[in-house]
Amino acid sequence: MFVEDGNGSGYRAKVNKNSRLYVNAVSEQEERRATKDGRSYNINTGSIELTSANESGVLYLKNNETQDLHVTTIVVNLGQSTGGSATDDTIIEVIRNPTAGTVVSDETAVDVISNRNFGSSETLTADAYKGAEAKTLTDGDQHILSLISEGSRVAFNIDEVLPKGASIGVTINPPASNSSMDVMVAVLCHLEDVND
Repeated sequence: MFVEDGNGSGYRAKVNKNSRLYVNAVSEQEERRATKDGRSYNINTGSIELTSANESGVLYLKNNETQDLHVTTIVVNLGQSTGGSATDDTIIEVIRNPTAGTVVSDETAVDVISNRNFGSSETLTADAYKGAEAKTLTDGDQHILSLISEGSRVAFNIDEVLPKGASIGVTINPPASNSSMDVMVAVLCHLEDVND
């Protein structure tokens, strides 16, 4: 059995006895397609020095686009701690929908918001702020909590969706007795295709 092309060009598709259509398909990851289309971004705080063993808000990202923003990876880089206890890990917290705190009210733009397609001039409409020692993020819910050793780089491979107005934040709490630790947080994200 064959299915005829409705455009009159003479193409036919084969159908087997179980009524299944024979196809030749190419599968492509959504993130890869978004990068090709210029809808994929790298956001990076740049280096932030934390000078205590207290929690500090280091990243705030709010989607201001019409399309949903998919956060696929959060990368946390931790330098060596000066004075920090070698037996204590650093606490990383990802916060769902923070809306306030000094990272938001006394904002400093992140160091990098870069389109991952080097040939695209598309930009991301978002509030992307970096924190500093003792900055806060409030009014959100704890979403991911992790312990990481100093001097580490960890990638959280996630797939979180931020509709317009939704936000995500990251706080870092260095080990006990820390007096200096350089940290950096990066986010890989992409906008949903408007045609989907």
